[in-house]
Amino acid sequence: MSGAEQDTRLDLERVASTTVSTTAIVGIRLVCQALALMLSARLLGADGFGSVAAVVAVSLVLGPWGGLGYDFVALRTISRAGRGSGAHFRRGISLIVRTSVPMVIAVSTAAWLWTRDSSVVELVLLVLTAELVFLRAVELIAKIFQGNDRFGEMGLTRLTISVSRLMVLGMVALLASRISATQWGWANLVAAVLALVVAVAFLRRRQGLSMADRAGTAPPLRDGLYFAAGITSMRLSTEFDKSLVLGIAGALGAGVYGAAHRIVSLAVAPVISLVNVVVTSFFRLGSHVGGRQLRRRSLVVCGVAVVYGLVVGVFLWFYLPDVAALALGEEFRALAVGLLPLSLLVVPASCRIVGEQAVAAMGRFRLRLAIQWAVAALSVILNLLMIAHFGWQGAAWVLMLTETLLAVGFVAIVAFSDPLLPEPDD
Repeated sequence: MSGAEQDTRLDLERVASTTVSTTAIVGIRLVCQALALMLSARLLGADGFGSVAAVVAVSLVLGPWGGLGYDFVALRTISRAGRGSGAHFRRGISLIVRTSVPMVIAVSTAAWLWTRDSSVVELVLLVLTAELVFLRAVELIAKIFQGNDRFGEMGLTRLTISVSRLMVLGMVALLASRISATQWGWANLVAAVLALVVAVAFLRRRQGLSMADRAGTAPPLRDGLYFAAGITSMRLSTEFDKSLVLGIAGALGAGVYGAAHRIVSLAVAPVISLVNVVVTSFFRLGSHVGGRQLRRRSLVVCGVAVVYGLVVGVFLWFYLPDVAALALGEEFRALAVGLLPLSLLVVPASCRIVGEQAVAAMGRFRLRLAIQWAVAALSVILNLLMIAHFGWQGAAWVLMLTETLLAVGFVAIVAFSDPLLPEPDD
């Protein structure tokens, strides 16, 4: 057995054991997210939930530009070099502040010029501040832990977001049976601040912010920009449709559609957890072992994701309407009308999540970005046409199509192209 083969086998064993060890954290996070979704839906009602879902969708589209994708650059650089966590944290926080604050001001100003509604502007300001500043910083910390192969700490860092949101919404629910969208925005901002405070303290205790090693010269941001642009295009395909549903089909349709998509997102969370564990090994395989091993591992993980998606899809097919009505309220039972595309969505979404990270590890950023933006443009055009005629059910079918196109495109790149040689990070 060659040294490379032995390293690969040991790495696979580490991936398997780490994935199992983080299952409990993922389960707790899923429960917290589901409970927070339930509380939000019941506190806001379908109309209020639709308004919140639309603004959150905009924040998710803009989110990757907070820091210019530096969290991805930090993950890749640390995973290869094994040092420089403190320096990457300071650089990342600086970039987040310098880029996110102007974006929040610009979008809030645009919201005022468009609506002339102070409550809408307040909601936009609150949600974007939470997502683009505080939660983006929490994600940077999670990526630093991930790059150091500290997956338990990574999971706990992301768990702080769900726990903080659930705690704050739980206290709100004790005081009121209904809240406005702006009140939800304030609660969400408080939860984001709390999550960041806990995450920074956790990073200082577990990893250290003033480390003896250095990250060397600042790594180039080009790949970070590719990453941010790719995530933005993907979210135009999978998130921005909620805003279109709100504007074309109304708040009730946006609320029903947003809740349905959120349930599917929760169902895909275990696949995201698996990818978080294996992505660092993707980077190492691409730079040290070679394209064949990277291709083989990526396709195996894609196969696991597809099988998982089929199992969960069958469950959602039979039980999603009843579960939604029980957890969120009877007014959300309308999910049954568009159940077919939402149930099947778990399969291509799971495959797409694995494929896009494998393509990134191969260094095929430009090709990945071209596919993402082509599908995003198609998604916007189809949504404008379909939502006007079929409401949120049309958006669901478009989402199914775009996720399938992305999954097929990424898997094709992994199967039929070779990795590019990585450039030095410092």
